[in-house]
Amino acid sequence: MGLEERTPDQLDQIISDRERVIAQARAEQIAAIREQKAYQTPLADGYRSMVDWLAARADISHQTARSLCWTTTRLEEAPEVEEALISGEITFDRAEQLAQLPADERADHECFDIGQLRKRAAHHRRLTRTREKEIAEGTFLNFQPSLDETTTSMWGELPGADEMLVRKAVDQRADELLGGDTYLCIAHRRALALIAICQDSLYETHSSDGSPPVEVTVTVDATTAVSDGGQTGVAVLTGPRIGPNALEAIACNAIVEVIGLTEEGTPLSLGRRSRTIPPALKRHILTRDLGCVIEGCDSRYRLEAHHVQPWSHGGTTDANNLIALCWFHHHIAVHREGFVITRIGTSRARLSRPSALSRKYGGAFGEASASSGQDAQRRRI
Repeated sequence: MGLEERTPDQLDQIISDRERVIAQARAEQIAAIREQKAYQTPLADGYRSMVDWLAARADISHQTARSLCWTTTRLEEAPEVEEALISGEITFDRAEQLAQLPADERADHECFDIGQLRKRAAHHRRLTRTREKEIAEGTFLNFQPSLDETTTSMWGELPGADEMLVRKAVDQRADELLGGDTYLCIAHRRALALIAICQDSLYETHSSDGSPPVEVTVTVDATTAVSDGGQTGVAVLTGPRIGPNALEAIACNAIVEVIGLTEEGTPLSLGRRSRTIPPALKRHILTRDLGCVIEGCDSRYRLEAHHVQPWSHGGTTDANNLIALCWFHHHIAVHREGFVITRIGTSRARLSRPSALSRKYGGAFGEASASSGQDAQRRRI
């Protein structure tokens, strides 16, 4: 009888039975590893450690080899666990965790799954001052731009306490920015929150009036950027490539210097260098609008003045063309997602979704419906 003809219960039994066979095979491996260590075989074969020798001989990863060698040593002090492994009563993963627990805490282990046992074992693992120092000295954060410099990957490692601090700060900022009920997944929320925290740091450190302090020089290749509206040939000087949305966002928020380049790469012209929205005018806009003007939004997180008609498209920097937006609606909804603003009076506005977002998210934006609510709920994490 083939597997496709088995019932779910029969398939479940096959999986459990095979795991018992694997457990018994691991028990045999452990006994053989113990004997090879006694013979000092790895040293005789020219290997620096039992882990290296086992990884090579068994064609397994160093992680698996390390787990086997470590468990082999620990089971010498837990013979009852090894007996249960040999008989197939417990899996190797369970034996590995039980071997780390004190003898008086191994009773009733059936009440805990592997993840719970791992946490209990970690509670008894020693964390010396020397190990703490090694962890702290190994802290790092790396940035790796993509080949076309349009995205950057970030990765790193933090001590547990510092990771908890960073995660709590990022999650808290994500809740401030986006609220607890949003269509964005948690990873996306955290990325936006990290960007906002960094922007806050720059604003608070370098700007007394809360306005963007950043001075940005943008280079524009005149031979390509004009023909496709800035989709090619635009980059931050000594920085990444950017597209038309990012260019509009920079023009709306920073002190901008634009340098046009000829086909030979020589400067063609030097654009004007000016602060887009003077501090006094920004204060007037924020006082007039009393918060984010998008209807239904009560966020007051980092309110910013925004050009309804983009500054890069000839929009004037005066009160009639400026409205107050919160960080999310300014940076994400308008400049990143491309939502269109429709003004309803001086200090009230509505967002219209672009066709691309309508196709992407369906009913998650715009008019509410039963299906859209269900779709949005499935997208939440």
